Amino acid sequence: MAEVTTNLRVAQIRGVRGLDGSLRIEVLTDTPEQRFAPGARLFVEGSDRVLTLLEVTPSSPGLFVRFGEVQSRLAGERLIGAYLTIPAAEAQIPPDRVFWDEVVGITVRDTRGEVIGEIRDLYRAGGAEVYLVRTPDGGEIDLPAVASVIVEFAPREGRIVADLTGSELAVRVAKEPRRRGPKKTPGSVASLRAARASRRPKQRGSNPQGGEA
Repeated sequence: MAEVTTNLRVAQIRGVRGLDGSLRIEVLTDTPEQRFAPGARLFVEGSDRVLTLLEVTPSSPGLFVRFGEVQSRLAGERLIGAYLTIPAAEAQIPPDRVFWDEVVGITVRDTRGEVIGEIRDLYRAGGAEVYLVRTPDGGEIDLPAVASVIVEFAPREGRIVADLTGSELAVRVAKEPRRRGPKKTPGSVASLRAARASRRPKQRGSNPQGGEA
């Protein structure tokens, strides 16, 4: 069971825009419309700073935001890389969701029980989660968290099963860490749509169905 923390990550500050302190953020929550409404108060992880959201502008990817306490480009630059959090008590997590940190560290096996590797990180691509898996020989493979690949998803029971039959996923040489997603901290939420696939026989030869795992 993952360590319980008092705050949950909902975004990471990735850059600045203009001279007024506007920030570009990477969204780490499945409910951005709730977390980033004007007037929302977000906490800067690792400090006692509280930021009050004044303005939100859609971007691709992420969002541009402006906080009342950040009024210059220099002030914004000092926050690049920081995570924005909310108190865990404010989060209402649906029963079919888990925190990312509950997925990191799980061993992924194939349908025969053979080890594919251990999940070392997660990131989002095209609206779905992707699991960065380190294989036993030290390589890496990106597993999309979709029902056509993840056929059983029970991280709280220490079990994730992937079916790579017919996929074009390939193991590559591991590189130095390049993504900055949450690790061992409940910063975002992964859905469990793949769990539904584990409760019904997988139909061979059917068209792959997308969606978050």
